[in-house]
Amino acid sequence: MTGNRASQVKASALKMLVGAMVGAGFSAAALALAGAGLLDAMGPSRVALAGVGLVYLLMGAFVGFGLVAPQAGAKLLNVGDADELRDERSTLAQSTAVMGITGIVLVLLALARGPGFAAGPVSAEVAIGALLLSTAAGVCASWRWRGAFDELSWQLGLEGCLWAFCLSWVILSLWAAADFLGFGAVLSPIDVVTTLSAMLLLGSFVAIGKRGMMTR
Repeated sequence: MTGNRASQVKASALKMLVGAMVGAGFSAAALALAGAGLLDAMGPSRVALAGVGLVYLLMGAFVGFGLVAPQAGAKLLNVGDADELRDERSTLAQSTAVMGITGIVLVLLALARGPGFAAGPVSAEVAIGALLLSTAAGVCASWRWRGAFDELSWQLGLEGCLWAFCLSWVILSLWAAADFLGFGAVLSPIDVVTTLSAMLLLGSFVAIGKRGMMTR
């Protein structure tokens, strides 16, 4: 490994470590604010869904911070320099909006009242309404933005979706089989939503990492 390559890997590793520490602190603070009573009532599946939603919100906040303060953001985000953030402002602003809205909807779903969770602070109508509106907005935005991305961005998006699908298929197939075959691994609808949302993120990271873009 050359000296330049090694320094890039170290810089990327440091950024990921800082991001993980900030994320852990943010999640711990959010869970502490929720209170033990609410968390116990939610159960592991709803807590996991809320956790994934918080990850989306945190990523949106990171990118948004980079757009507002490019100089500082370039040191935190995986970009070459502040000029790259400025050049990609439009695309990154769209990504920030998508991640932020997705995170909010996932948290609302996790906190929504439903069977077995009558203490939910969010009504089921609000949660499903937010999901339907965000889905419709996402379809419209995707159609409107279809020509706003270059070939590399499109390819990364397709590869990320492929990885997300494959990972979700493996996890959900094994999990569902273990459930209906009586191995005690209960798969609930909430777990499906959580898995799909989490694998979409993981698939994106895999696609980016395979192209060596995690060490820029």
